[in-house]
Amino acid sequence: MRWPFPVRSFVTVALKCYIARLPYLRCLSGKSNMPLLPRPCLALTLFSLALSSIVVPSVAQACKDRTYPETFPAAELNRFEHVYVVHVERVIQDVTSADSRYAKPFIFDGKVLRAVKGSKKPGETILGATTSDEEALARCPISLKAGKTYLLMLNGSEPNYALPRYGSLYVSEDQVEFKKYLSDLTEKAQ
Repeated sequence: MRWPFPVRSFVTVALKCYIARLPYLRCLSGKSNMPLLPRPCLALTLFSLALSSIVVPSVAQACKDRTYPETFPAAELNRFEHVYVVHVERVIQDVTSADSRYAKPFIFDGKVLRAVKGSKKPGETILGATTSDEEALARCPISLKAGKTYLLMLNGSEPNYALPRYGSLYVSEDQVEFKKYLSDLTEKAQ
């Protein structure tokens, strides 16, 4: 994409000015006859950042994944009626959702491999959907992939269990926390 003005060079010069902490705009061209402004490099840097957020707005709309503690928190276990190890067989994205900046709401089905808490037994099928009444608070939404196994915390009952869309400590089998959390949950659920 071609810009009508040299954005890249403008930003590069602004950063060089800021890093060098040069007091005048002389750092832009090396000419001493340029007009002097108060703190021009700082103003130039701020202008560059503002321009960047307008030109590339997706940079300013980032989300954060939840921090995974070393051990599974007991309070988290109490928030959910069901805790299962589920092999996800199918994920159906909500293509009509306007709330799709990161991961769309979805419905999933899978097979329960292990029940830590709840009425389901290993081998039973489970159908669930992400909740849509939560506020994101700059957190990334949950995202499951078909064919993978997860430790999931759910609420609700048959036929659709509710999987929190934001803030859940869901863990896939290939994450280092999976075995530790499963061990912690088994101890806490007894």
